[in-house]
Amino acid sequence: MVGPSKHLKFNAPRASSFTSFGFFVAISVLMMVVDHQMQVMEPVRSGFAWVSDWIHNGVSSPARGVDFADSYLRSKSSLIAQNEELKKRLAESEMQRYRMSTLSEENRVLKEMLQQKTLYTAKTGMFEVRRALSDGFTQRYQIDGGSNDGLEVGMPVVTEAGLAGQLIHVAPNSSQVQLIQDKNQEVPVLFTTSHVRGIVRGSGDGSTLQSRDLPFSDKIKVGEKVVTSGLDGIYPKGIPVGVVTKVEPGDSGSYINVTVASPKSIGTSEYVLVLYVDTKVELPDLDEEEDAGDGQVRRKPRR
Repeated sequence: MVGPSKHLKFNAPRASSFTSFGFFVAISVLMMVVDHQMQVMEPVRSGFAWVSDWIHNGVSSPARGVDFADSYLRSKSSLIAQNEELKKRLAESEMQRYRMSTLSEENRVLKEMLQQKTLYTAKTGMFEVRRALSDGFTQRYQIDGGSNDGLEVGMPVVTEAGLAGQLIHVAPNSSQVQLIQDKNQEVPVLFTTSHVRGIVRGSGDGSTLQSRDLPFSDKIKVGEKVVTSGLDGIYPKGIPVGVVTKVEPGDSGSYINVTVASPKSIGTSEYVLVLYVDTKVELPDLDEEEDAGDGQVRRKPRR
């Protein structure tokens, strides 16, 4: 019996492509109708949506993290820059306010100095204070006027507050002022209420003057104003010196010691007035006594 030849192939019948397409279309339409009527595929769609969202979030998380970090750093840098700019503007505003305050105070002092000039018959010159020369033992300042400006040793120096001191050293373009608060400085004064004359000396503390050994009968009172007496011929009469703050008996009991408050005026003022007066007169020495004409005996200035 002869078997099939190995060279012969058996071809089974196959569905045509059109038939397959039609079958799947029918199945799809049937599923769509069933799903539309019964919502059979809703859980499946929800599951696929949840999985796709989870995958999308997982994949995009690094990118969102980078975007957030970049935005945060940009915002922080911007805030730091704005903060620095605001600090700079605040500092400039404070500096401007300080300058305006300084200029206003300087303008006030200059006005008062100009008013002071009208009070003196002697010629005056306005000069700027350069620096303090005080060393704890002396009370001195340097001004920017000297012999080239006609200044001489001994000329009195005043500020808007009153008497400040006296020139003790004069160079061509600068001079040294010894304040009345210096221990080596003496000023003939008049107590304006009691009309007592005396000499005050610096205490060295920078704020008070002392007048010692005044007659006990002199009725000097606390709060009394003290001005220059003009007896020495150097300091013009009537320049404010200070105010009496203490009156106490001396060691012997026959005299009184008076303390006068006279804060340094050059330390707070940038300008001074120098009075061009004749400096060839010596400061009086209160060693002799004279009759005051009112039954009191007071010390007499010796010339």
